[in-house]
Amino acid sequence: MFDSREVEAMGEEELIDALRRAHGAAAFAQAAEITAVREVYRRHRAGNAAPGTGGVRAGEFAAAEIAVAVHVSEAVAAALIDIGLALDSLPQTKHAFAAGRIDLSRVQVIADSLRGLPHEVREVLEPKLIEAALRSDPARLRQTAQRWVTRLDPEGETRRREEREQDRDVRIRAVQDGMAVFDGLLPAAGAQALAMRLREMSLQVCEADPRTMSQRRTDALVALADGSGRLRCGCGRDLDCPKADAPTTPRRPLIQVGVSAETLLGLRDDPAFLAGYGPIDGALARTLAEHARFQVIPEYFPNEATQETNATDGAATQRPEPADAPGLRTSRRPESRTIPVRQAPWERAMTAVESKPVAVRAFSSAPPREVRAVDGLCRFPGCTMPAAETTLVQFEPHPSRGATGPNPAYRAVLCTHHHRLKLLADRGKHPWRVYLADTDRMRWIDPSGESHETVREGARYLFPHTDIDAPARPHPLRVVPDFIETATTGAPFTQDLAYPMESHVLIHPQLSRATPDNDIPETPTRAASR
Repeated sequence: MFDSREVEAMGEEELIDALRRAHGAAAFAQAAEITAVREVYRRHRAGNAAPGTGGVRAGEFAAAEIAVAVHVSEAVAAALIDIGLALDSLPQTKHAFAAGRIDLSRVQVIADSLRGLPHEVREVLEPKLIEAALRSDPARLRQTAQRWVTRLDPEGETRRREEREQDRDVRIRAVQDGMAVFDGLLPAAGAQALAMRLREMSLQVCEADPRTMSQRRTDALVALADGSGRLRCGCGRDLDCPKADAPTTPRRPLIQVGVSAETLLGLRDDPAFLAGYGPIDGALARTLAEHARFQVIPEYFPNEATQETNATDGAATQRPEPADAPGLRTSRRPESRTIPVRQAPWERAMTAVESKPVAVRAFSSAPPREVRAVDGLCRFPGCTMPAAETTLVQFEPHPSRGATGPNPAYRAVLCTHHHRLKLLADRGKHPWRVYLADTDRMRWIDPSGESHETVREGARYLFPHTDIDAPARPHPLRVVPDFIETATTGAPFTQDLAYPMESHVLIHPQLSRATPDNDIPETPTRAASR
């Protein structure tokens, strides 16, 4: 398409356009490869259709032939065959893939998400997921797909999750240079509890600790296993370290779940949001809620950003209460009240809410914890950093609004990595631009001038009716699929087939903080020294 000299001569916009065209060409080539792989498998099956006693099983060595032909493992070859077979029943996805509009990694997400679903759900979801894939990276696409699948087939999602939990496993594999790979498959809530504990321990050292965040998490995991339960600071100052006397009292790590009140009460089965992971089914959310503390999150409306307040008492002009009940985030305890002893935890939370009228407040009056709850994630496109690990940031509204000063309605959360990007952009030191189009939609303008929009992800779970992009649930919903394909049992191949770089070791240390999860939050002291 172009060589290095042509690339060096390109302008910024031309270069990004060339990058997109190259990525589309790669997706087109991936689709051709999948088509060829599918045909190799078809011919193997046709040639071994009636092997007889002791003969070759149908298609048995197709993966082996593909593996040696293109020098990949048989596991990768089998995964490519599997996706090719899945595309036989996903014609719209197959067409978008062949046209280079979506790449293999996003095709893999769509195929995995639609596998084993009722025919009506597949028909409704496939075009919506293709549309979402055009503006999402694989991680965000997987979250969107799981949210919609859970919404359309809640009973099936609960069943699939319970079956999948039987595959939980932890593995250790030796590699070179005295190192080992430690990985596993854990239930979402347990994995998130472990992740939050490791991050908490990683931040219990002083600013002079020289380790990267990824190194701290690794050492924290070993500290949990060896019984010390605490990550020792690596500053070398021993007892003179300001964190030397930090408490080591063990406690349950904080995980947060956003769920609508109706789902928590069992009236509906909309998906809930496990911070740091993504969508979970309503049954799991209710199970986690049995030992949780609650925080009620009221619903806010976009046009309340400019709502005038009463000059006498500072209270926002009240509007009628919304038809839907408020959402709840299972992490904090509601206001103390007299509660019947036999009520379930979520019923106690609702009793606390309903004991007096709830005024619908303007978003400008929302406390930081509620802004984090409705945002759910860092608001940069594709970032999945939980809102609990982010910074609350004041934004400017759209320039056309002619704002004369900071408006507390225009607040959102950003991880430390993308908050730094915003600060640099605001100071004119980086060509990105960012502003809030309204209290729900944030718009990022990249250096090429293309616009990328994000919304308040948490609100889509706390208040399901705000998820306006979600497909409508088909009626009637058949429980048993009417197609031949069945869900594959056992652990699937989860490596990114398009870019298998998950285990790549960075050679250049300056890249160690290039991702949000490895960015060490800055303290006021360190920020002032920059």
